[in-house]
Amino acid sequence: MSQRGLAALIYALSVIWLAIATPVAARVTSLAPDICVGGANSASEALALPRTALDCGPDRFKNSDPVLRSSIELTDASLPTTGTFLWQTDPALFDSMLLQFTYADGETKLVDVDRQMAVRNWFVRARFSVPVPDSSSELEAIDVVVERPRTRSILSAARLIDRDEAIGEHYVKSLVYGIACGLLLVPIFFDLMFFGLLRFRFILWHAAMSASFLIFIFSHSGLIFNFFPDTDLGLRFHLNSLSLAASVVFAVLFTLDILEERTVPRKLVRGILALTGLMVTLKLVTLLDLEVFRLEGHRAFILSMLPIVALNLVIAMQAFRRGSRAATYLLIAFAGAVFSGLAKLIIELGLLSPLFPLDDLVCVSMILLVLSTSAAVGDRFLILRMERDRARFRALKLGKMALSDPLTKVGNRRAFNAISIVEEGAALLVIDIDHFKSINDAFGHATGDMVLSRLSHMLRRFFNERGAAVFRLGGEEFAIVLQAQNETALRHCAELLREAVAREIGDPSLSIPSITISLGGALGVGRSRDHVFSEADKALYRAKKSGRNCSVICSCVASKIAVEPAFASF
Repeated sequence: MSQRGLAALIYALSVIWLAIATPVAARVTSLAPDICVGGANSASEALALPRTALDCGPDRFKNSDPVLRSSIELTDASLPTTGTFLWQTDPALFDSMLLQFTYADGETKLVDVDRQMAVRNWFVRARFSVPVPDSSSELEAIDVVVERPRTRSILSAARLIDRDEAIGEHYVKSLVYGIACGLLLVPIFFDLMFFGLLRFRFILWHAAMSASFLIFIFSHSGLIFNFFPDTDLGLRFHLNSLSLAASVVFAVLFTLDILEERTVPRKLVRGILALTGLMVTLKLVTLLDLEVFRLEGHRAFILSMLPIVALNLVIAMQAFRRGSRAATYLLIAFAGAVFSGLAKLIIELGLLSPLFPLDDLVCVSMILLVLSTSAAVGDRFLILRMERDRARFRALKLGKMALSDPLTKVGNRRAFNAISIVEEGAALLVIDIDHFKSINDAFGHATGDMVLSRLSHMLRRFFNERGAAVFRLGGEEFAIVLQAQNETALRHCAELLREAVAREIGDPSLSIPSITISLGGALGVGRSRDHVFSEADKALYRAKKSGRNCSVICSCVASKIAVEPAFASF
């Protein structure tokens, strides 16, 4: 993906985030700024607390008592509309919840919320809805009692929203989150396809990271309840955090694996692996659901991811400075995660409203991370594919060089020895240049090499259309494996070749003398190469003894071969 393509991607994701995150302030009211919080050991004790006993200070949400009560007194300005509206919050995980609505005429209405009610009334973007009961009087106060909440957001994320606005927002954001899940399926498919071609670990890490993000968005947004309505709230809570932890682990492994060698300092590698191990340990602690870690354990787990994201960014920057191509994509990918982490930290410090659309920002940053790292995977894949193809080409070239004679460019003795059987219908010719030593003595070795090159070139040309293989066995000796059905055809081919060599080899202008050759041949008849070569070599010896410049064909297997028309193969 080019830089222009990445810029277009970032712009598109920004538009999506603005579309799903823009609040409608006139129809949505955050209750967190005016909520007071108190703690007790039971729901009855919590409800009995007078308002004056509640904490309305900046640290009110840090209360860690087993049962928490939040209370808010409403004014006309606090209500989003004068019509029907909903009370919403982040359900996270709790044991039980009780809502008390108090009206101007003194009437109170109770709504008992169990975990499955939160499932049934899910609202996209990590919320659930409780309809505010109708009354002839105005709503004056809302009290919420929660037994063993696992996160502080159950109280701090409370809001009132117009019912019609909630329905429209639920529909639009469900569609957007559904599209986001669909987008995350694409890189998983391509990762698996790439892994079938090149089995590199970083492709698997990327697929696992994308799958973890997909599970997180599918679960955290509440879409899981649409497909699996009986899902327990506790299962969804732990699925959220487990998939988030897994995505961070796989993101770290992907980063360390895709960056080129020697672009990441070892101390940074050790540091990020240690931080990742700490995060996983904290997550395992939250699974124990111990009272002492009930609130702080999950918060510590979430905050433990921030230094990992920051160090991942530092690693990408270090790799970029050292010339890594993949680091360019990683810097873009982690930008959204860093921004989301900063937003989470600011919210934790109380400097940003809990109603800030952090969940939407996290979703968009995850999509940006997956798609940008997908570009890194594609880029790295192409580079590795080219490197592999070059390596294969070099291996083939080296293999060919190992089996070819560097002077004459025909097969060498190693290539000839690789032949085990001379098949039925094939034959072997062994050639020797007559008086080659005298050529070297009279004209020099350079001229001798030119003679060998000329002869090998002529042999390749002569047998070009005959399906023959030419080999230089050493010195001035050559071997040819060719098609020949009988001795007559083989003898005719040998004579044609002998006459052609005597006629064509030699160039007075270059001081290259004319030469003659002696040939010995034998039919293969499916016998071993060594056996056939022995017969052809003996035939060559007889040709030399006969005065050279002639050919002799071994007739050792003549009785086994049916007589066929001569030159059938030529």
